[in-house]
Amino acid sequence: MNRKAIIGLNLVWASVCVAAFLFGRGGGARPGDAGQARGGTPAGATGGGGAPLSALQAASAGRAGGDVGAGGAGGSQGGAGRALTAALGDPDPIRRKARVAEILINLDPSNVAGVLAAFEDGPRDEESNRHFNDFLYAWGRMAGADAAAYATDPDSARRGRFGSVSAVSGWAASDPEAAKAFVAGVENRDTRQWMHYGVMREMLRSDLDGAIAYSEQNERSRARGMQLDQLASAIADRRGVGGLTEWVAGIDHAKDGNDLLSYKSYAVGITLDRLAAEDPDAAVDWITENAGQPYLTADGLERAARRAAGGIDEELDWLAGLPSVEGQTHAIGERFEDFIREDFAAAGEWLAAQPLGPTYDEAIQDYARQAARDDSQAALAWAERINDPDLRARTIRQLQQLQERQQAQPPRQS
Repeated sequence: MNRKAIIGLNLVWASVCVAAFLFGRGGGARPGDAGQARGGTPAGATGGGGAPLSALQAASAGRAGGDVGAGGAGGSQGGAGRALTAALGDPDPIRRKARVAEILINLDPSNVAGVLAAFEDGPRDEESNRHFNDFLYAWGRMAGADAAAYATDPDSARRGRFGSVSAVSGWAASDPEAAKAFVAGVENRDTRQWMHYGVMREMLRSDLDGAIAYSEQNERSRARGMQLDQLASAIADRRGVGGLTEWVAGIDHAKDGNDLLSYKSYAVGITLDRLAAEDPDAAVDWITENAGQPYLTADGLERAARRAAGGIDEELDWLAGLPSVEGQTHAIGERFEDFIREDFAAAGEWLAAQPLGPTYDEAIQDYARQAARDDSQAALAWAERINDPDLRARTIRQLQQLQERQQAQPPRQS
């Protein structure tokens, strides 16, 4: 090709590039066009009828068709999405967490779709799962209905453990009444209980009395146990142990619904734990005043004993010194069983020094069962000292059966 032809071809290519550049500037997004929308969903993201899409719908649309607004939804596409992808891949753990936190702090309707897509395409390890739950919290605070819908949808591309709790907690931070209404309508019982916990956890920040009342509405479950633990900690931190005793006194355990007797029993156990640690004598006074109440259980007494005394023998002395209350015998039996495992000889010495009334029946039973491994006659002698006739007869029968099995076994070869 001669020199004139080359020059001519270059001029043609230059003209094409200039035209493409000018066309791109003329056809690009301008203020008011389908670019970033201020304070709403990603601009240009609409449903079939032309109505703006929610952030959740925008995320789905973005994954099917590329960028959505300024944030983008195509995983690696979109400024926030690209930034998150880079942050999640940062090898420095301190910088990685800081970069992710900065993105979530600046989350808004224009970039939520891109950030969600980056999470969906990103790693699924423990740390990234925590970051994703933080994202759901931030999203829930901004658009609670969308975040909660995504977190509870079985077809969502990324659903994780406690994601629904994070989403509804964020929602409760900005609109607690709407979050509570949503939780009340969740059909799955287990999911509803954990989301209920998430709302209460957020309410603790600004409305302690409201959180107390709302907590009672949850059903008996592991989620309610964790909920009560956090609630009690908040009450103790802000109102002291006196606030805890006022709280449990105000729980109407006879009220219908939600099994409030078990609720109050658990709350009493937490309260006795803290009260005994601060003032063991005050714990004894409280137990004495509430003797005979159905919410005073062996678990609550055992928790108090662990806090009120030193070694297991001292805990047992503390329990034995209480007035006769429901659950006392079982609490002594539970701690004595641990004592046997810790030091069988010392446990026997402690038991032999006691008056061996009905309060010690379970402890005697535990000791007799353990002693039967080495001395069946001594074990039977201990069982005869059980006061309750039914428990005594049952224990003796069990020991006799054990003795018969031992005698039927062939002698060991030396």
